Amino acid sequence: MMEDYWRKFDLLCSELDNEGRQNLVNELRKAQSYLNGLTDGWYDFLNSFETAIASQKLNGQTLQLANTLIDTLKNRLNNR
Repeated sequence: MMEDYWRKFDLLCSELDNEGRQNLVNELRKAQSYLNGLTDGWYDFLNSFETAIASQKLNGQTLQLANTLIDTLKNRLNNR
Protein backbone atom coordinates (compact mmCIF):
# COMPACT_ATOMS: atom_id res chain seq x y z
CA MET A 1 0.00 0.00 0.00
CA MET A 2 2.74 2.48 0.85
CA GLU A 3 4.36 1.99 -2.56
CA ASP A 4 1.16 3.30 -4.14
CA TYR A 5 1.10 6.18 -1.63
CA TRP A 6 4.64 7.26 -2.53
CA ARG A 7 3.91 6.91 -6.23
CA LYS A 8 1.00 9.32 -5.79
CA PHE A 9 3.12 11.61 -3.61
CA ASP A 10 5.75 11.75 -6.36
CA LEU A 11 3.00 12.45 -8.91
CA LEU A 12 1.75 15.34 -6.76
CA CYS A 13 5.27 16.76 -6.52
CA SER A 14 5.70 16.40 -10.27
CA GLU A 15 2.40 18.17 -10.99
CA LEU A 16 3.29 20.98 -8.58
CA ASP A 17 6.70 21.31 -10.20
CA ASN A 18 5.02 21.58 -13.63
CA GLU A 19 2.83 24.36 -12.20
CA GLY A 20 5.94 26.26 -11.11
CA ARG A 21 5.43 25.62 -7.41
CA GLN A 22 8.96 24.53 -6.63
CA ASN A 23 8.83 26.09 -3.15
CA LEU A 24 5.88 23.88 -2.25
CA VAL A 25 7.64 20.82 -3.67
CA ASN A 26 10.65 21.67 -1.48
CA GLU A 27 8.38 21.94 1.59
CA LEU A 28 6.80 18.56 0.84
CA ARG A 29 10.19 16.91 0.33
CA LYS A 30 11.38 18.43 3.60
CA ALA A 31 8.28 17.06 5.33
CA GLN A 32 9.07 13.65 3.86
CA SER A 33 12.48 13.79 5.54
CA TYR A 34 10.77 13.65 8.96
CA LEU A 35 9.95 9.99 8.37
CA ASN A 36 12.26 7.93 10.51
CA GLY A 37 10.30 4.71 10.94
CA LEU A 38 8.74 5.87 14.20
CA THR A 39 5.10 6.86 14.60
CA ASP A 40 6.07 10.40 15.66
CA GLY A 41 7.80 10.89 12.33
CA TRP A 42 4.60 10.02 10.47
CA TYR A 43 2.64 12.57 12.50
CA ASP A 44 5.34 15.19 11.88
CA PHE A 45 5.14 14.40 8.16
CA LEU A 46 1.33 14.67 8.19
CA ASN A 47 1.36 17.97 10.07
CA SER A 48 3.98 19.47 7.78
CA PHE A 49 2.19 18.16 4.69
CA GLU A 50 -1.13 19.67 5.80
CA THR A 51 0.49 23.00 6.69
CA ALA A 52 2.30 23.22 3.36
CA ILE A 53 -0.85 22.44 1.36
CA ALA A 54 -3.04 24.78 3.42
CA SER A 55 -0.66 27.67 2.75
CA GLN A 56 -1.23 27.36 -1.01
CA LYS A 57 -4.18 27.95 -3.27
CA LEU A 58 -4.38 24.64 -5.08
CA ASN A 59 -7.23 23.66 -7.34
CA GLY A 60 -8.63 20.86 -9.41
CA GLN A 61 -6.77 17.60 -9.71
CA THR A 62 -3.76 18.80 -7.72
CA LEU A 63 -5.90 19.71 -4.71
CA GLN A 64 -7.82 16.46 -4.98
CA LEU A 65 -4.62 14.41 -5.05
CA ALA A 66 -3.16 16.29 -2.07
CA ASN A 67 -6.35 15.77 -0.06
CA THR A 68 -6.45 12.08 -0.99
CA LEU A 69 -2.88 11.64 0.24
CA ILE A 70 -3.61 13.48 3.49
CA ASP A 71 -6.82 11.50 4.11
CA THR A 72 -5.08 8.20 3.35
CA LEU A 73 -2.35 8.96 5.83
CA LYS A 74 -4.80 10.09 8.52
CA ASN A 75 -6.80 6.88 8.12
CA ARG A 76 -3.68 4.76 8.29
CA LEU A 77 -2.45 6.50 11.45
CA ASN A 78 -5.86 6.31 13.11
CA ASN A 79 -6.10 2.58 12.43
CA ARG A 80 -2.72 1.62 13.90
